[in-house]
Amino acid sequence: MTDAARGSAREAAERNAQAVMSGNISQVMADITPEALTQMMQLAAANGGVSPATMPNMESYEIEDAGQTEDGGQRYRVTFVAAEGRATLTATWRQVLNGWKITAVALESAQRAEDGDR
Repeated sequence: MTDAARGSAREAAERNAQAVMSGNISQVMADITPEALTQMMQLAAANGGVSPATMPNMESYEIEDAGQTEDGGQRYRVTFVAAEGRATLTATWRQVLNGWKITAVALESAQRAEDGDR
């Protein structure tokens, strides 16, 4: 069993948020299912076409437990903060093969920073 499988969903969510913060696209891609990647691409297209190449540098993040799904998945609400503003996503994590993967993602809110507010 891999280290990812031995870890908890919370550990996987922390690892993923750190990967987003550091721009480690390889880790982000390893943590997401094709279905959730499609959802992310649709969210990006609907919100100004943000891509990994145009994503702002993240300054911080916060993860909140958002409860379990009926099928044993775990939801986390993750807020990323950048100079440009903040975005809060809900990610659903499930055991897929030997590790935790993001299987669904939804944008809860996005706010642009105004006059230095974050």
